[in-house]
Amino acid sequence: MTFLQDSKAPGRSDWELARLAVHLRGFAAYADDPQADAARNLEAAFTADELRRANAFLEAGRQDTGRLAAVEARLGEDATGDEAWLVQQLTTAWARLDELRDRIDTGGSLMANTHVASAIDYIRGSRP
Repeated sequence: MTFLQDSKAPGRSDWELARLAVHLRGFAAYADDPQADAARNLEAAFTADELRRANAFLEAGRQDTGRLAAVEARLGEDATGDEAWLVQQLTTAWARLDELRDRIDTGGSLMANTHVASAIDYIRGSRP
């Protein structure tokens, strides 16, 4: 891959970079070879470091539900105390975050999605 040597817009935040990466990948879905088109578009828009930052930002937003399930299994059903409480709180928070992200993704023109998404550092349409 041949990336840009110098950024087209230095100083962009990781959120801005990730937002552009999701847009370029989504737009490539209309090409004959979406993966190749996405790769070309990303190479033309980013330096290698910018794409790494964008991908790291998107990856950090994914919930590690498998790890949470493993912690719950280790604690058992009869667990009490701080660990059990934290697992329950995290489960509730992730469920609410998923609902918020679903509403942002399906909100259409009824709300300023970009403003709401930026308030929680979410990239609209970034979830699989």
